[in-house]
Parts: sequence; C-alpha cells; structure tokens
Amino acid sequence: MRAIETTAQFDENGKIIIDKLPDIKNKKVRLLILMEEDFESDFYNFSSQNLSNAYSVHEPDYDLSLVKEPNPDYGHERK
Repeated sequence: MRAIETTAQFDENGKIIIDKLPDIKNKKVRLLILMEEDFESDFYNFSSQNLSNAYSVHEPDYDLSLVKEPNPDYGHERK
C-alpha cells in the first residue's frame, strides 16, 4: 500500500473537493482525513482554562505573614 498526500476542502454541501490526485486504477482505497486545527485558539483556550483554575474561587487567600521576602516594587494597597 502506498500513501498519497494532497490537500482538499469541503464545499458548502459537505462534498469533498480534492485538489490534485494522481490517476488511481484501483477504485477501492482507504481515505484518511487529517483536519488542521487552529493552534492559536487551542493554545488560548488551554491558557485561559488553566489561568481560571489558578485564580478560582476555591483558591485560598494567603496572609501577608506567609510572605518570606516582600517585593519592594509591589504596592501594598489592597483593591
């Protein structure tokens, strides 16, 4: 079995349009469709979910007495 790689797209009716395909004598073929995912949206979704987990309502408030070395650039006023 040999592999052929080409690009394709779906039309508005859901039919696949294959850009370039060599002449295939055997009409029985196995088709593998790999969908390209939008990496940036996946990354942002992953980041926002984990950021939400880090600052969830179940995250405890830490007392200032637990700070071992205060950051001199940090404003001490609470909002």
